[in-house]
Amino acid sequence: MDVQPSELLVYCLTRDRELAADLDGTLSGALAFFYNDAARLHQATVLRQPDLVVVDIGAIREEYGDAGLGPIVTFLRERAPAARIAVRPAAGSEWLISAEAGKPVELLPAERDACVSAVSALCGAA
Repeated sequence: MDVQPSELLVYCLTRDRELAADLDGTLSGALAFFYNDAARLHQATVLRQPDLVVVDIGAIREEYGDAGLGPIVTFLRERAPAARIAVRPAAGSEWLISAEAGKPVELLPAERDACVSAVSALCGAA
């Protein structure tokens, strides 16, 4: 019996449509799902644990009931302890991301093309 390796499961929380389109086109060896709010990301994580979660800080919105990056990362660590977590900061806020998310998270570049390349590299390393 020939066993195929399972696809890498990637969840991405983002409101950046261009980032989502670029990641979707680049991550051919992965099964990627995109969410525009933290509640949907939480639901998906409860149903099936991802291998990699990309959190775009621009998608976390207080007006939609999001409590911030810290609670999102904490939830992901509790529900998907084996998942790698990568965070895309807003330009210039990298130190805040590290302080709020804690370790271990991968800090992605804020610039879209560099972010796509970094996520692609993470998928290759998984």
